[in-house]
Amino acid sequence: MALVNLIQINDWSGALLADEEFWRRGSRRTLSLDNLQNLLTAEFSDSTGIEAVIGIEGDPSITYEAVLQAQQSLKSFIGKSSASKQDKSIKTLKDIAEIAVSEIEKVIRKRIDCQLNFTYGFTVDDLNRGYFEVEGEKIDIQQETVRKDALKWIKYDEQSSQTKPIFDVEAIIAGIDPVNGFHWYEWSGGLGNIFLGSGLFESIGKGSDAANLAFIDIFRKRDLVQRRQGMSCEEALFALIEALEAASRFNHEVGGYPEMIIINGKTAKHNERFMEFSGHPAKLAQEIVTASVHGYLPKKNSLEFIKALIWGKHDHNDIEEKFFKAVTDRNALEHFLRGYKNSVTLPKGERSR
Repeated sequence: MALVNLIQINDWSGALLADEEFWRRGSRRTLSLDNLQNLLTAEFSDSTGIEAVIGIEGDPSITYEAVLQAQQSLKSFIGKSSASKQDKSIKTLKDIAEIAVSEIEKVIRKRIDCQLNFTYGFTVDDLNRGYFEVEGEKIDIQQETVRKDALKWIKYDEQSSQTKPIFDVEAIIAGIDPVNGFHWYEWSGGLGNIFLGSGLFESIGKGSDAANLAFIDIFRKRDLVQRRQGMSCEEALFALIEALEAASRFNHEVGGYPEMIIINGKTAKHNERFMEFSGHPAKLAQEIVTASVHGYLPKKNSLEFIKALIWGKHDHNDIEEKFFKAVTDRNALEHFLRGYKNSVTLPKGERSR
C-alpha cells in the first residue's frame, strides 16, 4: 500500500506526495513503490495546456499494470483522434480521469476473471449467462453454493478474502486544464464511482486517517481570505510533508523517501509547469519539516530551506549543514531523528522536566 497526499496551492497550482513503503503479503517490508505517475506526454501537454498526474495506492501488481494501461490507452486515444482529425480530442482533466479509471477497472475485472477461472473454470461473463464451455461442451452453473460464492467474488465484499485485495485500490487523478485550473478526481474500487475532489487537500491509502487530521489542523488556522489567496509552493510542500510525518508516526506501511510532483499552471510549457522533487533532497526536506513540527527549528527557517532545495541551485549537503546549525539543539535532534527516547531527544534545558 502507499500514502498519497494532495494539496491545492492556488487556483492554478497544486502538489502531490507519495511514500515508497509496501508490505509484501502484509509482512515483508519493501521500499520500492513509485505511485505518482504522469499520464500524458510532454508534447500533448504543451499543445493543450493540460497536465494530469495519477496518485494510486493498492497492491503494486495491480496498480502498476493499471497505470501502464491508462498511459497507453491515453496515448492511443490521442493518436487516433489526431489522425482522424475529428473533434474527439481530450479537452479537460475529466476526460483523462474517465479513461484512466476505465483502464483501472478493466485490470480489476481481468484479475477477478483469473481468480474465478482458476477456482471454478469460468469467468464473470459465464456466471452472468449461467453456463461455460469446455472444448465445445456447454456446462450449466447449477450448484447454488458455487453461484453464491462466485457472486460474492465479483463485487466488493469486506468478507471476501479471495477478491477484496483486488478491489482495494484507490486513485487520485489531479492536474490542470485551461477551463478549470487545478482540480482533481477521486476513485476507489470499493465505491466504484468517480467524483470531483473538493476542499483544499486530500489523502488516500495507509495512514490517510492521520494525514487528514494533520491537514485539518493546518487549514483550521488559515482564515477564509488566506485560503482563497492560496499559499506559496514551499508552504504547500511543508504541509504535505507534515501530513506524511503524522501518518508515519501513527501508522504502519508508511515510510521511505517521499516523492513529490508540483504542477504550476501559471507557466506556459510542460517542463516549466511539471516538476518532480525526490531523492536525497526530498528526504532532507522531510527531516527539516519533522524538526520544525517537533520544535527543534522555527518554521520560518524550514520554509527557507525547502525553498532553497526546490528552486535554488544549492547542493543538499550545504542545506543540511545550514539546517543543523539553525536548530536549537543539534545533538538532541540527531537523537530524535534516529529514534531515541525523550531522555536524550529533548533540548538540554527541558530534560529535567
